[in-house]
Amino acid sequence: MIDEQKILRCIELTMVSDAKLIKDAELQLFEFQKEAGFTTFLLKVVANEEFPIHVRVSSAIYLKNKIQRSWDAKNRLDGIIPDEQLTIKENLIQTLIKNVSSSHLRPHLTESVRAILNCNDNWDLISVINELLSSGNQDYIYPGLLLLFEVCIVHRWDMAGNRQYIDKVINSIFPTVENIASQLVNAEDYKSNELLYLILKCFKYACLNNFPEYFTNVDKLNSWIQLHLFVCAKPLPKQVLDLDISDRSLDKRVKVTKWGFGNLNRFVQKYCRTTKVVTQDFVNYVFMNIVPTILKEYFKIIQLWGTSSLWLSESALYYLIQFLEKCVTTDELYPLISPHLETIIQNVIFPCLCASNRSVELLEDDQEEYTRRYFDLNREGSTEDVASTDFIFVVGHKRPAQMHKVLPFLNEIFNSFLQNSNDLDIAYRQEGAMRTVSTFFSFLEPSSELEGIFSHFIVPLMSQNQYQFLVARALETISLYSHPFQDMATLSKLFEMTFNRFMDSDSIPVQVEAADALKTLIISNPDIHQHISSQVPRIMEKLLKVSKEFEIDTLSEVMEAFVERFADELTPFAEDLAANLTEQFLQIAKSIVDNSSSSYSSADQDQELQASALLQTMTTMVMAMNKVYLVDKFLPVVKFIILHAQISFLTEIVDLMDSLALSSIGMYQQFTPAIWEMFDDVLHSFQTYAMDYFESYQVFFETVVTHGFPRDQSYVQPFLEILSVKLESDIDYDVEGVYDILVLYALSLKDIPLFDKALRASSNDELDLDDSKIIKCFLANLFIKPIETLQVAEREGMTLNLLQKWFNCNLTSVFAIKLQILAIISLFKLPELPSAVSGFVPQFSDKLVTITEKLPLAIRKRDTLAKGEEGIDELFESPEDEEYFEGYEDDLKETVLDQINCFQEVGNFFNQIKQENLAMYEKILGSLNDERENSLQVILEFVAQN
Repeated sequence: MIDEQKILRCIELTMVSDAKLIKDAELQLFEFQKEAGFTTFLLKVVANEEFPIHVRVSSAIYLKNKIQRSWDAKNRLDGIIPDEQLTIKENLIQTLIKNVSSSHLRPHLTESVRAILNCNDNWDLISVINELLSSGNQDYIYPGLLLLFEVCIVHRWDMAGNRQYIDKVINSIFPTVENIASQLVNAEDYKSNELLYLILKCFKYACLNNFPEYFTNVDKLNSWIQLHLFVCAKPLPKQVLDLDISDRSLDKRVKVTKWGFGNLNRFVQKYCRTTKVVTQDFVNYVFMNIVPTILKEYFKIIQLWGTSSLWLSESALYYLIQFLEKCVTTDELYPLISPHLETIIQNVIFPCLCASNRSVELLEDDQEEYTRRYFDLNREGSTEDVASTDFIFVVGHKRPAQMHKVLPFLNEIFNSFLQNSNDLDIAYRQEGAMRTVSTFFSFLEPSSELEGIFSHFIVPLMSQNQYQFLVARALETISLYSHPFQDMATLSKLFEMTFNRFMDSDSIPVQVEAADALKTLIISNPDIHQHISSQVPRIMEKLLKVSKEFEIDTLSEVMEAFVERFADELTPFAEDLAANLTEQFLQIAKSIVDNSSSSYSSADQDQELQASALLQTMTTMVMAMNKVYLVDKFLPVVKFIILHAQISFLTEIVDLMDSLALSSIGMYQQFTPAIWEMFDDVLHSFQTYAMDYFESYQVFFETVVTHGFPRDQSYVQPFLEILSVKLESDIDYDVEGVYDILVLYALSLKDIPLFDKALRASSNDELDLDDSKIIKCFLANLFIKPIETLQVAEREGMTLNLLQKWFNCNLTSVFAIKLQILAIISLFKLPELPSAVSGFVPQFSDKLVTITEKLPLAIRKRDTLAKGEEGIDELFESPEDEEYFEGYEDDLKETVLDQINCFQEVGNFFNQIKQENLAMYEKILGSLNDERENSLQVILEFVAQN
């Protein structure tokens, strides 16, 4: 028997302020939870109103966690036995019904129900739900809908062929739900709309992920469509409209409208094409009956919204516009919307892109939030302006002929401001015009007319000071125009105004968008670099200042662009710039670490994005400013990330470490002590967390092996221990990277460690390794130490297997071809071929000639791809040519083979062996057929002449 009083005491102790008491109580509860009856007792506590609410809530949380952890763990000590499970299921429903009005207990109880259902428990709730929903009492209907929602969400991904139960639920319960919904739609009270909200969510999860049998009855389908349309068109009560807009969107009555639009949008997105279960007849019915019905009502709703007779939330408008967009992109539906498209753009899309009293108030009250809401692309959400921008983009790409109707409209809007700049409504419309025209930039060809928009309209909007929101939007318009300007006068004017706005404005959105505009201007117009280079240090100084005051990754991207293009101008300021970047990064990183225990928020995401962008700027600095030693400046950044296990920045920090290591080689021909200190920190991190992220470190490890170890072997042994652990791991997915490193290790250090373990790992079928990985490792080792390599292969019984894999594998990269040539020559140079391979002289000889013939074309492919030259398509016409891409990554790496002329090696080898080992020379030639022998003579003549 469980000790109920002790359990209660432990639960109470988990809520005290003493951390030690909490820890001790949790440890005791962990032991108690292994006993039969523990979960049942927790449910009794939750159901008993005599206990304090905080004890009941804590018990509900433990109940939920216990069910999630142990319901399906029947063979574990802490598993819940079947008899107890039956008792829990019976009492859990009753407890939910009894406590459905408690916002503290209800979520944990419904999550407990979901946890049981998620365990594939054969718990049929149909009769219980039907009984509750048929009661006519909201106190029972509410828990009935909550249970229905849990069933629907658990079965939402049931595919065709596995939908028997959820279809049974729908067919059995939805008729009752329809009756309830018809009674609720006219109600204005909060409680009724909360029930309606649940009904719409149930409909989505039951019917809008995979095709329900229920939809085969089009009468029932139409009744649900009508329900949704009624909800969409229903005016909100005054009580809701009197709320502030930010609070209004949280009201369930507003959410009901949003879900109405959302479900209709999802319906047309999901069922506008045939699948295994969605027939062409059904799709035709949707196109010919459902969509026209929806559009007819939507046009009425749009008319009411346009005259301010109906208020719609941002999310509702988002889904309405997405529905209209789907009609634009679907050829069968486009005729329904085409006659109204111009009206829709002018009266729905355009107004959603305009400024408003609300947006301007946000600018005045909170410049940072205004910038994030209206300019930060990483923060885009389900809002009407996002949907409207997408709509314009889709019309431009899918229905470009319609654009000629939009441009005169925009021209009229822009001209109205020139004639009456004091009218606030006209000013608001300028924002919509700029957002619309900037969306055009991605699909309109650059022209003098397009540039004329900047000189005639954007320049005046940037020049005025009355409306700062228009200045910011004008700057964003410049930032989105990625074409080079042909009119140098326009370009000069835009740069001057953008530069002055950036340097002089104290408005955050103006500064951020001016910085972004400067970035676009220097990227798209390289001819201006020489004219603005003297201003770059001032720009960079201001960028650093602004980025300290406002966290947004846009600014770091701008800095990176300037560093990349003006490295010489910024070199004198490099150390100060590096110190500033380090200071900013560490400030953000420490904040991220300090907040890591709390829930993840959009602010955390903003910080991570900015920190990531700062790291990329540092890497760009190191690569661009190769005359400045920046390792010491950035070392604190590397150490912080490695020591604090900030794995979200692993990709960026490895790139930075790699660039620092290469810069050290470039400047000093060796790794400096700071680089080895970085490497030491990395090695230590593999004792704790980094082993799981081995692949992320590979590029840095390859640089260390290629450039560091040949000059200093102090860390070779601990590094090889890491590789050894990876090779011996049966469950790891990073093993292929180890082979790449071992290849470089053999070539750089003239040694073949861990080859035996590499062979054993390659024979583990569960790892599913690419044969080319072990072959290249084998070849590199043959090149460096042929005798020792074959001895290891023989001990492992792998020689024949390796040779067969090699001969059957088509290695086409320059690196792989060179590796094969050098491996074969290394074997043939031996005084005597080992018996294990002595019988393969014909294969080696044929392979040597064949791959030497292929080397010139491989070099052409590599160089053409690397330089981005014309003729790539002609070089890669056949499927065999495309195989080159599989190994192309090898040709991107710097290795010792880069300095080896394999044609010369082949020529020297045959000249040497002919003189020193005539028998082998004759054996090689004798094994070649006439065609191969002729090819060899051509190769040797070519080498002799060059």
